[in-house]
Amino acid sequence: MSDKLNINGFIGNPDNIYQQHADDTCAIKSQQLILKEYGINVSEEELVQLSMQNGWYTGDGSGTQCGDIGRLLAEAGIPVTQHVDANVYDIADQLANGHQVIVTVDSSELWEGGILEWLKDLFLGDQMDHALLVVGIDNTDPDNPMVLVTDPGTGEACKPYPLDQFMDAWSDSQHFMVTTDIPTPSCISNFEAAGITDMHLPEVAGVPYNDFLDFQAYSHQIDPSQLGTLNTMFDAYDPTLDWNFQNMLTSYDLPAWDMNLFPPVAPLWNPFEFDYNNFGFTTFSDPMTDISSEPTPYDQHRLDLLQDMHDSALEHYQQCMDDGMYISATMWQNQANDLQSDINDMTYGG
Repeated sequence: MSDKLNINGFIGNPDNIYQQHADDTCAIKSQQLILKEYGINVSEEELVQLSMQNGWYTGDGSGTQCGDIGRLLAEAGIPVTQHVDANVYDIADQLANGHQVIVTVDSSELWEGGILEWLKDLFLGDQMDHALLVVGIDNTDPDNPMVLVTDPGTGEACKPYPLDQFMDAWSDSQHFMVTTDIPTPSCISNFEAAGITDMHLPEVAGVPYNDFLDFQAYSHQIDPSQLGTLNTMFDAYDPTLDWNFQNMLTSYDLPAWDMNLFPPVAPLWNPFEFDYNNFGFTTFSDPMTDISSEPTPYDQHRLDLLQDMHDSALEHYQQCMDDGMYISATMWQNQANDLQSDINDMTYGG
């Protein structure tokens, strides 16, 4: 995907571990963050080169197409699934199972929102342009549910957004998402430490997991305009009452549930049987040495940006020295030195 957060072609702080290094590598960065969760440490630049070799990324500013998001994870041995027309119940289910979730959104609607973005959708159509991770859903205040995202575009981790604002931004991609099919090793450890043997949370927002699955399956039977009513019914769930799903649907004027239309789906993979010791990239044994050392357009673009930032830091350093601002001058000099080190790494291989 390609971003709208573009400052002279460079995205934010290069030292931020969550932030992408170029303005169209959000999907690659998202996958890099997931790979790390599975114990695979590889740089964004290495993944960029691998993606270019396989035609999943061109470096021309167009980013990664939706159909190619997740290919890096699959290449490393992590099973993934692409979803279209997903909803918040699907996201909650994936998170409850310890899976990782990438969604594609309209970045302006997420970051800015408001009437102008609504008008842009009305007159220009959907403008999906960004990929990020959904890492949680906060329903502690049922009247103001929040979706937590880790965003390579802003470099923010666990940033909360109101559910309605998130859903509006997500809708521009027809609610596309990519999920891993197995929990992360850390989630497995947490499940085991809590004595959870079926590898999912026992409840979701206070609703027992098996009852939650009824909500999830039913959410795909109704029109999206009725999801708000279903959410209200979900928030009203009371485990102390004699709960009957069909009766509750009637009381909320929702259609009866045909369980044959969207039955709960069994997991594709058994975490107890999956080989977590077989991750890694088969296309190269050492990403830094086996990938072609020929410079790519991405490499040159990043090198030019680093050089511009280095030159700017030196100008600020000299200006601060001339003005007698010696502490600020030292900070700019240190930044220039760090940037020169990055330039040397790219030019001479460290």
